[in-house]
Amino acid sequence: MEEWGFVDEWELEGWKGSRICLTCQHFTYGVDAHCRTLLACNIRRQQLQQGQHLTKTCKLWSPHFHEQPGWSS
Repeated sequence: MEEWGFVDEWELEGWKGSRICLTCQHFTYGVDAHCRTLLACNIRRQQLQQGQHLTKTCKLWSPHFHEQPGWSS
């Protein structure tokens, strides 16, 4: 994930509510060699700037289906 570039600002839009990057099924995180948290979008294969996961969303946002009642695999 360290070698991934960053999501362009124009691809994200501000959002108030629960439909933010943090609640998207494509959101992921990890740590680098210096124990810094890396935030990213798995579907885009790009990192998010710190804080964007709390206030931004995009057209690729998708809910966590396995957390919804009635979902089965």
